[in-house]
Amino acid sequence: MAEKSGVGDQLHTLHLSGREALELCGVVDVDSYDEHTVTVRTVCGILCIEGEGLHVRHLALESGTLSIEGRISGMNYTEDQRTGAGGFFARLLK
Repeated sequence: MAEKSGVGDQLHTLHLSGREALELCGVVDVDSYDEHTVTVRTVCGILCIEGEGLHVRHLALESGTLSIEGRISGMNYTEDQRTGAGGFFARLLK
């Protein structure tokens, strides 16, 4: 999957190999991680990676790349609440 974002036209890509290795481009920051969940801020929103035995093998924020190893069971994008995107309270307080 490759997608260009509106943020500096940085390319966001995912490459999953056999549910055991994930390579990401377009990474802005890693919000949190443990052996079950890695939460990554990308140029296309927040990506939550779930699995077992997850390990951040490589992180280079200068180039926006991240490598994760482990048994990956799911990935889900959400909007970044800190940028004012969506959310009940954000809409209520407008």
